[in-house]
This record gives sequence, structure tokens and C-alpha cells, in this order.
Amino acid sequence: SEPSRDAFRVEFPHFVFCEHEDVRSAADLVFRSYNKRQLADALTTATELSGMGDVNAAYQVLHSTRPLGTDVKVRPLLTDLNFLDTWEDPVIGVELPYPTLQRATGGIRPGNLWYLAARPGQGKTAHLVNIVKNAVLTGNRVMFYSLEMSEDEVRERFHAAMAGYLNYPDITVNTLRERKVDRYRYKELIQDIDNRLAKSGGCLDLHTPKDGPVTPGLVARRAGDYQLTVVDYIGLMKTDSGVASIEDWRVAASLSNELKYIAESNTTGLLSAAQINREGAHGQAPPRLNNLSQSDALGQDADVLVTLRAKPHGVASHFSIEKNRHGITGQHFFTVFDVNTGSFQEVSATTADDLVESVEAEL
Repeated sequence: SEPSRDAFRVEFPHFVFCEHEDVRSAADLVFRSYNKRQLADALTTATELSGMGDVNAAYQVLHSTRPLGTDVKVRPLLTDLNFLDTWEDPVIGVELPYPTLQRATGGIRPGNLWYLAARPGQGKTAHLVNIVKNAVLTGNRVMFYSLEMSEDEVRERFHAAMAGYLNYPDITVNTLRERKVDRYRYKELIQDIDNRLAKSGGCLDLHTPKDGPVTPGLVARRAGDYQLTVVDYIGLMKTDSGVASIEDWRVAASLSNELKYIAESNTTGLLSAAQINREGAHGQAPPRLNNLSQSDALGQDADVLVTLRAKPHGVASHFSIEKNRHGITGQHFFTVFDVNTGSFQEVSATTADDLVESVEAEL
């Protein structure tokens, strides 16, 4: 019989309870375990019957062992008029801070899976932080999973990015890291951030390595509460059974499939960083789609996939829209790049080249 919730908590104190409108995924886990046990019993019985020479009975045992699972209610999709109730409502995506990318995609739409891919050290995390900063300040709820930065590093990145926007020029990543910011000045910034988020309706929740591994199950449980979920990055995720993505390309493919399903089933935007393989380390232009590390499945699952390469001396970033399921592919754009102050405005190609030349002239 069904135990009470209190009794369940005593037996399984670390089990996470959460409310769901659709419990099929949880029920399927129960069915999967049940089916394994039923199949094991059937195989044992069939083996015994075969040993006694009763092949027909062994076949009947196996044939009658059918897996159980949940079913989806059939809907008259083409003639159901309920979707017209919200026909006049605008389709609003999470707005992006880069005009070219915003125009090409319309923002990160509900149900979309996006990847931002680059080689290590090219600025993926910095640009994710900038996108998230813009999202929360325009009223979106965002969940940010950091899989490789400590709590202090994550806090410094976001506070420095907000400080640049809110006109606190003395508060940067470097001054925070070196504890050169006056404590009361720092408190003033945090209170200002709190006020801005309260005014916009935005919210930023963070998960760092200290909070444990990030799995599809964890992302799925929370995704419905946010307009945007960000994973930094998929290569450090683990399956629900504890297998790391980086161990096998098939694991990476499975995780990507699950992220796409999570985005669609929760009608939330999902943005993840991804790595580029060594072949994509060469040249001056951003890497291509076929340079994605570990698995082509990332490119197949993505609604939008953007690659980037830092310009020489790290003064600017060069982006390429390598995949855009619902728009134009192949567009390039550039941004200034300053992790310290959180400045990442889009600029022209000429301005980006001028920044590089200016640095080289001083060397």
C-alpha cells in the first residue's frame, strides 16, 4: 500500500519531493524496474522449461511477458480549438544582449535547446553570464548550473557583470578576487541588484559543484519554474545513474537528447555550453558545426548552435551562427570582450580588428 509522506521521509530522508502536473516520467521509472524483474523471472522460468524439453511452454512464458509503461492520451490535434485561446498572445523568448543574434533567432524561445560552443579559455562562461544578466534584468527567471567554478568564482562573475551595468566601475572581477572592494560599498551593490531584480521581476538561482552533480533528472525537476535554464557545461554533466558525459560520446548523445526533451516538455529555454574538438582550435574564424566535441547529436538536437573564437589578445569575440532551425544560418557578429568589467557589447568587424591592432601597436 502507499506509505504516508512522513513514513517515506523516514525511510528515504534524501528523497526530493516536488509537485508535477505530468507524472509519466516518474511512473516510467517504476515500470522500468518492474519490467526488469518480470523479464528476469520469465527468463529463469523459460530456461527451466527448455531444460525439461518443453519448448512451447518456454516460448509462451516469454511471449506473455510484455513490458508495461505509461501512455499518452490521444488528442485531436488538427481539430482541437483550445490553442486559439492564446492566439493573440505574443510568442516571447528570452531576449539576447547581441542584436544580430536576437534578430536572427527572435531570442531563446520556450522549448528551444541552444548550445554555445568554443575551445577552452575562449570566453564561453563569460558570455553565458552576460546573457543571463540581460535575461534577469528584463524580468526572466533563470537557473544557472555551474559545473566547474566554485561559489566564490560564480559570485564574482555575476557581481562584476552587474556592477558594470549598474555603474559601479570600481567593482570588477579582479578587485573582488583580491578583496579590494570596501565591504559597505559591496553591500550597496548587492542591495542595488536586489532592488533591480525586484523591480524587473527577474530571478537568478545558482547551482555550483558544492551542491552536487548535475543530472537530467535534477534539471527536469526544476526546469518548469524558469524561463531559462543554463548549463555550464554539458561535458561535465552526469547521467541519472552517475556516468559522466565525457566518458563516452554515446553518453553525451543521450544527455543532449534528454536536454532537448526537458526543454520541450517544460516549455522552457535551455542554453548549454559545449566544447570544440582539437581540430577546431586552428584558424582565425569561429569553429564549424563539425568541430563539436564528443558527439554530432548536440548539433542534431540543437535549435540554435553558436560557435565563438576569441580575437587575438582577447580583446573581442567572433561568433558564427552555425545552426538556426527556424532562421538564417551562417551569420557572423563580433563583441568586445572584457571579463573583468563584464562588458560584452556587440561591435562591427572593423571595430574588433581596430581593437586588435591597437593592442599590437602597444606591444
